[in-house]
Amino acid sequence: MIDLVLLLAGLVLWGRASREGDEAWSLFLRGVALLDLAFIAFGNGQLLLEVPLLALALALPSAASLERRRS
Repeated sequence: MIDLVLLLAGLVLWGRASREGDEAWSLFLRGVALLDLAFIAFGNGQLLLEVPLLALALALPSAASLERRRS
């Protein structure tokens, strides 16, 4: 069940990366999503590593909000 939730979160992160306007930020988010999916597929239950990293990735602001803060 937890793997299914983590898989869904990885797919949400991939979708968020697809909506980003900044190509570098989008590539970074896709890399994090791929790492998440790889940990799920090959990590054999490394939840102490998977969950905090995924939560951090989902909490990252978008590139547009970072630009607005800078202005």
